[in-house]
Amino acid sequence: MRWTILLTVLILGHATGALAQSTSADGRVTTTTAALADSAVVAKTGNTVFFPILGYTPDTSFLVGATVLRFFYLDDTEDARPSLISPVAVYTARNQVLLFLGTDLNWGGGRWHAGLLPSYQKFPDDFYGIGRDVTGDPLESYTPEQFAFEGLIERETLGELRLGVNYQVASHRIIETEPGGIMDSGLVPGTGASVVSAPGLQMAWDTRDNTWSPRTGRWGQARMSFYREGIGSDFDWTEYTVDLRGYLPAGDRGSLAAQLLYTSGDGEVPFYRMPRLGGQDGLRGYSAGRFLDRTMALVRAEWRSGMVVGRFGAVIFAGYGDVAPAPHKLTTAANLYTVGAGVRFLLSPEEGVNIRMDYGLGNDDGGFYLSLGEAF
Repeated sequence: MRWTILLTVLILGHATGALAQSTSADGRVTTTTAALADSAVVAKTGNTVFFPILGYTPDTSFLVGATVLRFFYLDDTEDARPSLISPVAVYTARNQVLLFLGTDLNWGGGRWHAGLLPSYQKFPDDFYGIGRDVTGDPLESYTPEQFAFEGLIERETLGELRLGVNYQVASHRIIETEPGGIMDSGLVPGTGASVVSAPGLQMAWDTRDNTWSPRTGRWGQARMSFYREGIGSDFDWTEYTVDLRGYLPAGDRGSLAAQLLYTSGDGEVPFYRMPRLGGQDGLRGYSAGRFLDRTMALVRAEWRSGMVVGRFGAVIFAGYGDVAPAPHKLTTAANLYTVGAGVRFLLSPEEGVNIRMDYGLGNDDGGFYLSLGEAF
């Protein structure tokens, strides 16, 4: 059973909507500044907020860190959206380090948006193998080190539709392995030191009524990333991602939420860039690194009660998915489902930000999740 616990202790409360910790679909632990431009309550001249970070995971033991959120404006107009610079530093009891510098820029009355994220990570992980037929026990543990940069720029073009370009580059190597294990064999793509580099295209739209706990609206994104040896990548593949989410009111306070997520890589994909089915950004109830392959698809849905007893509410969720080496090999026969329930505590009534406490149960796995904000 995998337990994942992260608590963010907020010293100053108005910018609660600024910080979220998660494990991304490819298993990387990331700290992101989510939708600050839409939800942060700051003075027109800007604001600076400090957050200490305390947490625990079985892979890291106890961790401590801090982030500083600096809000500012690039427009001098009434409808200007705030921009943000947010350095983050985390250190664990097992000498692991995570460093990020999140930058979220908005100008032109909100029509233009850019995001920049340089980062450094040294974080342990478990390797179960590749594909859907792996067991619940990892084959070995290892510790990767990664320097990375991600950037995007997009513009509102038609209503809520935004078109943009993005770029990703990462230098990845494994610094701790089990002697004689798979990571030492070189048989799995990406176990040696490597660099991946990709420009990309994306489009997105957002009609949600709230960024952190929407009851109505739609959110969607489609991306294509082109990893090519000619631009410095050691691996050559094209990655396609489609992420669709919808929200409907259910009763006076509740809502129904659903997500369809599909990611596929066409070519030679290093294992550390393969999409992952489990974890907080996938099917809660499976370890983040257990099921991975070049193609992943999942669908999940939630009923959210809203706040029914003071600041407390409840959630019931379910999901289904699969991983495969190619899109045409996806199947429902693998029976990779998850069901679960959770409790919500409304941390910020102004922003609608909840503390999320979920337990998910998979086919032969399970896990508890404590984090900030909804799963999707």
